[in-house]
Amino acid sequence: MDWSQVVQRKNDLIGKFVGGKGPYLEKMGVDLVMGEARFVSPDEIEVGSERFRAERFLIGVGSESVLPPIEGVEHGITSKELLFMEKLPKSMVIVGGGIIAMEFGHVFASAGTKVTVLQRANRVLTTEDVESSTVIQEVSKKMGMDILLQCEVQKITVQGSSKVVHVRGPGGDQQVEGELVLIATGRKPALQGLGLESAGVEYTERGIQVNDFLQTTSERIYAAGDSIGGYMFTPIAAHQAKIAVRNALKGNREKPDYRYMTRAIFTSPPIGSVGLTEEEARKEELDIAVGKLPYAHSGTAILLGETQGHFKVIVDRKTRLFVGAHIVGQDADELIHLITVAIKGKLTVDDFVEIIPVHPTLAESFIEFIRTIK
Repeated sequence: MDWSQVVQRKNDLIGKFVGGKGPYLEKMGVDLVMGEARFVSPDEIEVGSERFRAERFLIGVGSESVLPPIEGVEHGITSKELLFMEKLPKSMVIVGGGIIAMEFGHVFASAGTKVTVLQRANRVLTTEDVESSTVIQEVSKKMGMDILLQCEVQKITVQGSSKVVHVRGPGGDQQVEGELVLIATGRKPALQGLGLESAGVEYTERGIQVNDFLQTTSERIYAAGDSIGGYMFTPIAAHQAKIAVRNALKGNREKPDYRYMTRAIFTSPPIGSVGLTEEEARKEELDIAVGKLPYAHSGTAILLGETQGHFKVIVDRKTRLFVGAHIVGQDADELIHLITVAIKGKLTVDDFVEIIPVHPTLAESFIEFIRTIK
């Protein structure tokens, strides 16, 4: 694989997406000013030598990588620098076992890099259904990745052309070497330098404080996306931004609704999720029925040669309504929307009985499986 070509393609695609934003905004009558903005009062910001006043403001500054207080952390890189590497590393140590860690781990392992993941918890992807993370751990190991769980990184040192990560785990102390170290321990709102104090906007390291209408502690200022912490997903940011703008212009009428939040993790294979995990449903003491079908039992998955993973659906026994769903496998990121629409439309498991799906498709396997849940 010519990794430089991979990076070039990525740059070209992003260039097209980003390059079209300016002309689009101009066409829409929006003035675009490039520079670092900071509040000087609740109704005025400063960008370079210019000042701008407004009746309303929306903060949508996004997030940045968290660098943990580890000795030698400066020897590592974040996902931002990783995306610009022209050369494929022979080996990589990843500190963290969350979404960023596992997505990039799979990308580089698939390309031929020897990947080692160091996770502090007892499993990777702790925000996902336990069975989903278990499948990804097994798949990762089959890809040649090493995953060390319940371990604490003590420090990072340099030894010749290699980086050495000193780890303390259940088996004692050990050293893990790699050509580079990826620090993937989460993200935090990028609030430094915004002058929020001058605007009367209260915040913590977890994000800007907002009410149910996404209004900050300063009446004229609203915030959305990663800047307020919580769900750091692109679709959620877009959803919040639309609501925040409408509330800012028309008065506080709408609240963001996360019940239908569909999420995906782009590992190989991907994970698609919506609603509660099985653990969350049981913690809420719901009377649930849980159905699970391995991809290996799907004729279409066998035809495609994609038999890793499973379909999993959680249903309320009394109402027959969907509580949640978790898919690991080929096209999981697409198929999960079937359950999102079902939850939004208050469809029951029994409503799927009359659906006649296309044969042979993965959706057919999924729908036929849903019909069997009692």
